Amino acid sequence: MMKVKEYNHVGIVVRDLERCKWFYGEVLGLQTIPRPPFDFPGHWYQVGPTCQLHLMVYEETIPNSMRHIALEVANFEEAIHELKAKRIEIVEGPGKRPDGSDYLFCKDPDGNRVEITRH
Repeated sequence: MMKVKEYNHVGIVVRDLERCKWFYGEVLGLQTIPRPPFDFPGHWYQVGPTCQLHLMVYEETIPNSMRHIALEVANFEEAIHELKAKRIEIVEGPGKRPDGSDYLFCKDPDGNRVEITRH
């Protein structure tokens, strides 16, 4: 049986790369990392010590669904304040999960659902 060690990266489709770079880089504070010269536009970020987020520009329909990425923050109240200050709509929450974790959902500029959480 194959044994998975950990997540390596998550890739999501975006359409407006510059607006999404603002959201993930400026609003969420993710660190840009080098990206190979693929034959399509995109941008990469480091998320924590071992995972990456890969933005890929494709002409695909971005589904309006519960599919999402979840990013854990150090300070949940500060995250709420930052989202509101940058006029990012919170589409669900803030609330508490049954395990006591804080959560909220927002969307990136292209409609990808993003959960902000604190365990």
